[in-house]
Amino acid sequence: MQIVDNDFKEIENKLSQIPQEKIDELASTGEKTLLDNLQKIVKYSAKLAEIADANKLSTSDSTVEFSPQSPTLDDYDQQFTIIRKPAIAYNFQQDLIFAYLQVAGPNPLVIEQFQVSDSRLPVTAEQYSQIAAKFGFADSLEAAMADDRLYIADYALLNSLVNGSFISQELEQQKYIATPVALFAVPPADSWSRPLFPVAISYQRTAISTEWILFTPLDGESWMTAKNIVQMTDSNYHELISHLGRTHLVVEPFIVPTNHLPEDHCLRKLLVPHFEGTVLINYGAHAILVAPGGSVDSLLASSVGGDQAMAAKATQSYLFNFNEISFPQTLANRRVTDINKLPTYPYRDDGLLIWNAIEIWVRDYFSIYYSNDSAVKNDTYLQTWASTLVSLQGGRLQNFGDDGQGKFNTINCLVKTISTLIFTASAQHAAVNFSQQEMMYTPAFPLARYLPAPINPQDPESFIKGLPSLTQAQNQINTLYLLGSVYYTQLGKYSPSAFPNNNQLQAALKKFQDNLKAAETTIKERNRNADRLMPYEFLLPSQIPQSINI
Repeated sequence: MQIVDNDFKEIENKLSQIPQEKIDELASTGEKTLLDNLQKIVKYSAKLAEIADANKLSTSDSTVEFSPQSPTLDDYDQQFTIIRKPAIAYNFQQDLIFAYLQVAGPNPLVIEQFQVSDSRLPVTAEQYSQIAAKFGFADSLEAAMADDRLYIADYALLNSLVNGSFISQELEQQKYIATPVALFAVPPADSWSRPLFPVAISYQRTAISTEWILFTPLDGESWMTAKNIVQMTDSNYHELISHLGRTHLVVEPFIVPTNHLPEDHCLRKLLVPHFEGTVLINYGAHAILVAPGGSVDSLLASSVGGDQAMAAKATQSYLFNFNEISFPQTLANRRVTDINKLPTYPYRDDGLLIWNAIEIWVRDYFSIYYSNDSAVKNDTYLQTWASTLVSLQGGRLQNFGDDGQGKFNTINCLVKTISTLIFTASAQHAAVNFSQQEMMYTPAFPLARYLPAPINPQDPESFIKGLPSLTQAQNQINTLYLLGSVYYTQLGKYSPSAFPNNNQLQAALKKFQDNLKAAETTIKERNRNADRLMPYEFLLPSQIPQSINI
C-alpha cells in the first residue's frame, strides 16, 4: 500500500502555476526571493516523500503491512522512519502531559481561570478529592474554588461547525467535530509539586442535546477517548482560530497601508521586515490549503465552508477590538497572569520575555523620531495610515488608536499598537506555527474523529478506533511537516540596509538583540526545570522568524 501521497508534488505544481502578474506583484514588494525559496523547500519535501515511499517508511527490507480497518499505534509510529517522530508520541497518553499541553502545547491560548460553577461540569466534592488523590495530592473542591486554582478550556467558539466528510477511493467517510469543555486544577500552594492536572471533560450527547456527559480520570478507556476528543477539538481551534485567524489574517490588513507610507518614514522602515512573505503565504493558503479539496478540507473535522467562516470570525474578533489584543492583555483577559495560582505556564512566561524585549525596542526606536505626544499627533502620514486601517474601504479595524477611531495622540498608544503587531507577526506566529511539528503525530493530535463520541463513561472502546486512517495520518504528516519546518529570517536580525546608520538607532537595536539573547538563555535554563514536563522551545528567539512567511 502506498502511504505517502502526492501532496508535495501538488503544492509544487500549484506554486508553479501562480500567474505571472502575481509574481510581478511579489517582486515589487520584495517577496519574489521568498517565493523562490518556498518552491525549493517544497521540491525538497516532495523528494523526501519519494524517498519515504520508496523505503515503505521502514528501515527493514520487508514491506510493512498496514491494516486500514484497525491500525495500531505501532502502525502510526512506523510512518516516521524518515522524518523524526515527534517527542509527544512517547507520552501523549499520560494525564499530566494532556494537561501540560494546555500551557505548553501547540495551542496554549484557550485555558482560563474558572470562576463560577458551570452546569456542564457537575463534578462532586467526592469526585474531585478522589481525582486529586489519584495524582498524589490532598485537596478539596471547595478549597480549589476559594483559592482560584481551577482552570477551564472551553471550545464553545466552535459550536457553529458541522461534521464534515472525507472522500477516499470514491467512499465518503463521516468526520465528527465536538465542542467539549475541560476542567483542570493546580494543587495547593503547600504541595510537593504543583503541576496542572485534569479533573473532568464534558461534551453534549448530540449537537442539539442539552444533556452533557461527564468523563473523569476515574473512568476507564473512555477517559482516554474523551482526552483524544479534546485534542482533536483543540487542534481544529488551533488551526482555524489561533493560527490562521489570529496571526496570518490579523497582520494582512496592515501591509498595504504601510507600503503607502513614504519609503523613509520611520513606521514603514520598522514594519516592512515584519511583513516579508506574508502576502505570498496568505495567497498560498487561500489558493491551496484552505481551498475546497485542499488540506484543510481533507483533514479538519468540519466542512471547508465552515472552516473558512470560523477563521474569518476569529480574525474579526481581533481586528474589531485591536486595543485589547496585546499579549499581556490577552493573558489578563483569561486571568492567567498570577504565577502563584498557575505556576507552570511556559507560553506565558517565555512570551512575556519576548514581549518585553519587543516593547522596549519599539519605544526606544520611536523615541528617536517622536520627542513627545504632539509629534505623534501631528504626523500626518501616521494619521493617514491609521485612518486607512479603520476605514470601510481599508482595514475596517475597530477599537484602534487612542480614541478607538483610528487617531493616535500618544507615544504610549503607538508603542503598544506596533509592539502588538510585531509580536503577532513574529513570536505569536512562531508559537502556533512551529508547534505543528509535534502535531504531525496523529494519535496525539487528530485533526478529525471518525467515530461518534462515546456517550457512556464506562464504554471500553479504544480511542484508536476513531482516529483518522493511516492515509489521512500521512496527509497530516505531509502538510504539517512542510508548514512547521521552514525557518526564514530571525527576530532582531534586520538587514544592514533596514535602518539609517544612526548611532542612537544602532544602540537601540543592539539593546534589542542583547535582550533577545538574554531571553534565549533564560528560556533554555527554564527548560531544564522539572516543572516543564517537556521543553518548550517555540519561543526561543533563535527560532522566531521576523514575519509570517510560512
